[in-house]
Amino acid sequence: MLTSFRRIIGLGWQNLIRNGGIAAANVFIIMIPILLTSALFSLRAVGDVLVDELQQKADISIYFNESVSEDDILQVKDRIGRIPGIGKVEYVSKDQALADFRARYEDSSTLMESLDEVIGNPLPALLHVAADAAKPLEEATALLEGDEYRDLVYKINYNERKEDIQKVFAFTDNIGKTGLGLFAILASISVLVTFNTVRIAILSRKREIGIQRLVGASRWFIRGQFLVEGLIFGILAAAFSFLTVMVVSWYAGPALAGTLSMNMWTHFSANFWTILGMHFGIGTGLGIFSSLIAVGRHLKV
Repeated sequence: MLTSFRRIIGLGWQNLIRNGGIAAANVFIIMIPILLTSALFSLRAVGDVLVDELQQKADISIYFNESVSEDDILQVKDRIGRIPGIGKVEYVSKDQALADFRARYEDSSTLMESLDEVIGNPLPALLHVAADAAKPLEEATALLEGDEYRDLVYKINYNERKEDIQKVFAFTDNIGKTGLGLFAILASISVLVTFNTVRIAILSRKREIGIQRLVGASRWFIRGQFLVEGLIFGILAAAFSFLTVMVVSWYAGPALAGTLSMNMWTHFSANFWTILGMHFGIGTGLGIFSSLIAVGRHLKV
């Protein structure tokens, strides 16, 4: 059994060497979806920061009437926070709103002079509400426009920002979908190329396969050669892609740290085993799967 296994591996390796340039092209093709997946994983933290920043900009502000007490506002805050999908509800008091206004427009002497002439604090207390989708913001707006809270609220700016909010969430949703779509397309191409490579190898060695069958080689001995060939394709692609990611992270990570808000080499080091397992899992999976399909369709022994 062990001897047959060794022979299968040896023949599979010999078959790969015979294919030469085709084998190298196949390894390169399998590398593409592996590298894409690795890039998506490595940049996930960057994407999370980007999405979070965009979603924070898609928040709404709820302004309360002058007569509403802080306790009532905090009760409203608690109620909104229980809506599924609401991420953050921040209370801004009248004093804090005034301080924020002064800090934002401190360079505008006209505004500062006008504000100093006003008796008291003209700015209302408010809530900033952020969510991970547009629907929770719609629900919060509908709740506050209802009979229970209508008398407390002076203004909600959701309708003014509705179009921009929907665009932001549509964009953030498409980021993940685009990445998955690209991976699916490139993985399909990899399977197709590996399938054709193994198919060509089978067709070109029909006579050799027939001789092996005549001298008593089992079905799985013959099939195993081509499965090993696909497995080696995947292993080589995984190894080269892993080294590529490691080198890029080492050289480009520190330089891009400011732009990406994180050091890619630090991220790579912290997730070393996860990235390694992902590369070899995807590589060997694509190689074996495509070889199984080719062997099943074209190797009739």
